[in-house]
Amino acid sequence: SDLWVQKMKTYFNRIDFDKDGAITRKDFESMATRFAKESEMKPEHAKVLMDSLTGVWDKFLANVAGGKGIDQATFISSMKEKVKDPNAKAVVEGPLPLFFRAVDTNEDNMISRDEYGIFFNMLGLNPDMAPASFDAIDTNNDGLLSQEEFVTAGSDFFINDQDSPNKVFWGPLV
Repeated sequence: SDLWVQKMKTYFNRIDFDKDGAITRKDFESMATRFAKESEMKPEHAKVLMDSLTGVWDKFLANVAGGKGIDQATFISSMKEKVKDPNAKAVVEGPLPLFFRAVDTNEDNMISRDEYGIFFNMLGLNPDMAPASFDAIDTNNDGLLSQEEFVTAGSDFFINDQDSPNKVFWGPLV
């Protein structure tokens, strides 16, 4: 669907950290490094996050790239095929608990609205955009995101091609 393509363009934009028009392993490394630094993550968690995020590249995208960067059109085309794979959900969900841990800066096993703002900041987005996205994915409206809500929203972003509140998981669509 057009919405799904727009979501993939949004994700591409968020993870192309160096804004060179291509996703590379370096972008995933930079993302992990920024998350670990900004959230003052413990070194052992930072290593797990780095391994998980680079694992997304290694397991899911490296074969698309042939050792090179992936441009947006190639990424979207590849993702169209990948999400049909029965294992896609597991691969997509793999790093989400680690993102959750990175965003849960006070380690209370919940993400607050303020912590979600930190998540947006880590992605290079204006934290002022976070409340609208937070409210959209806070399915039980308790003002907190559980790991289950976070992982479900993150996974749904990639897998679901229909309109859903989770479309803003990675911020406003581009």
